[in-house]
Amino acid sequence: MAVRRPALLVVVFGAAMLLAAPVASASYSTKVVVSLKTPAFHGSLKSSKGSCKTSRTVKLFRKKPGPDSLLGTDTSNSKGKWSIPIGRLRSGASYYAKAPAKGNCRAAKSKVLSIG
Repeated sequence: MAVRRPALLVVVFGAAMLLAAPVASASYSTKVVVSLKTPAFHGSLKSSKGSCKTSRTVKLFRKKPGPDSLLGTDTSNSKGKWSIPIGRLRSGASYYAKAPAKGNCRAAKSKVLSIG
């Protein structure tokens, strides 16, 4: 007579390796505001992200044929404000400011100011 043995049920739990999908890092826009109040160009950086306004480099350029002329730089303060002293303005010249990208803060360029 055959002996009946209880069936042995083997359950194997496999550990599934989960790979994290790459997380897209957020990118924040910045707006450069510029105005002329001699003896300097003044302005501010505006952004929904506070760190995109503070301690950012701002560069002032004069448009010209070929590469534009860099006239000066400043670093924005805790409120996003900056100021770049200027020398003599050229009649008919156009000027603009730029803030290069920094971390998750996108680069930005102001509107062009033309001197009449």
